Amino acid sequence: MKNRPWLIVCALFVLCGCAATAPKTTVYTLELDKFEETVAGEALPFAVLVENCGVRDAYKTKALIASPAPYELTKRANAEWAESAGTLLNSTIQSYLSPRCDKVLPPEWKTKVGYDFSLLVYLEAMTQVKRGQNWFAVLRLSYEALPKGGGAAFASGRFDKALPLEGGGLETYAAAQSALVKEWLDSLLLKLKNASK
Repeated sequence: MKNRPWLIVCALFVLCGCAATAPKTTVYTLELDKFEETVAGEALPFAVLVENCGVRDAYKTKALIASPAPYELTKRANAEWAESAGTLLNSTIQSYLSPRCDKVLPPEWKTKVGYDFSLLVYLEAMTQVKRGQNWFAVLRLSYEALPKGGGAAFASGRFDKALPLEGGGLETYAAAQSALVKEWLDSLLLKLKNASK
């Protein structure tokens, strides 16, 4: 009985210590500016409306999604994107196209300003995948650049690529996702350049 107050005090110290050392969440973003410019030239004579990206339900949060086994999706602990995957991709598309097109408009300007085409993107996967002993960054999406007045698409297609990751660390993964997004945007820009000829 004499030791009971001492045990309660020790238990409180342990609980306070556990609460004070909660792991911090690391925030990641897509960084395209660290890549060399691969598609140079004058700005395209297009006004582009970038619609909000459609996304699979798993990517409607800020969580970094991993697939440690086939048909399994989990959220990475203590790590997240700066915005939900769809919002992050949408803002990255706008930032990339802004210096490369005559005008780039956000979706809320659809009824306010004239534009030549709208860009619709559906994000199927932006994940870190483990197959066997190896980790990969995977980006899978489909897209269409549709003229405002209707007609054939300026550009459309599907991007589905995986990059192997050394060690599977989250820093490496975020950099690989940035590289994949840059590769897709470069290919989209080339298609738009061809459509403008």
